[in-house]
Amino acid sequence: MSTETVPKKRQVLSEEDANALVIEHQGWAESIARAVARGWNMDWRLDGLDGAAMEALIFCSRRFDPTRGIPFRGYARKRIHEAATDAARKTKGWSRGVPNKSSAEARAREVSAELYGVFPEIRDGHLPAQEGGTGDDQECRAAIRELLMGASIIATRQAISTDPQPDELLDYRKMVTVMASLEPVHQWLLYRVYWDGISLRNVASEWETDGLNVMREHKVLLVYLQKSMALGKAAPAPKIRPGLKPLVQKFKKEGSKGPFSDVLARPESKPERRA
Repeated sequence: MSTETVPKKRQVLSEEDANALVIEHQGWAESIARAVARGWNMDWRLDGLDGAAMEALIFCSRRFDPTRGIPFRGYARKRIHEAATDAARKTKGWSRGVPNKSSAEARAREVSAELYGVFPEIRDGHLPAQEGGTGDDQECRAAIRELLMGASIIATRQAISTDPQPDELLDYRKMVTVMASLEPVHQWLLYRVYWDGISLRNVASEWETDGLNVMREHKVLLVYLQKSMALGKAAPAPKIRPGLKPLVQKFKKEGSKGPFSDVLARPESKPERRA
């Protein structure tokens, strides 16, 4: 009688643990980018190798399976090195195709691609700027947390648009529940950016408000979501910026409670990404 070996299901880290890995290994990933840059006689920041290394680090944190007995650095080193090297090749005018090996990897690459739309500065290898910042380590960590939370929101949209596993669905429902605790204007800001794929500047234009209002509010919302997910429940909701108060009245007149509140009120429905 032949027996079939059932492949073990990948055991990935929780979102919080994956984020902690990124923060812990940021300096290490940057050291790899610097080493690659030296080999190519390039500037690791100006030529975008730091952004490529950070993107690979985030990707690895979400794919890492601790049950396989491989240390995280052993798992991630080659991938981060290859990402930095690919960035160097592109800067030098070379190119190399990188095929998608699985649907999970394709989703992870989609997250990375969509992050470029939300945070266009990472196209140039820069982390999201912090208002009045000096570029110290604390501000770098804050910028990384912004990227991680943005990636988490995109992953949530991906998952609830498909058929996630029950344990995944629970994690993503937590995210939607936290977003549903926000004021309608804040819910719509997240929805327009992460579900409809509208840039922050275009959202500001659509809402006829100053772009800085929308960009600063977006940063506040990402910090709020990060705190709430760490707490395991909704933190005190952030105040609405004065420049967005007219929209509060608009949504109130329309009777909108927010797209995520609507989802929780109708469990059978999912927030759909508009064409």
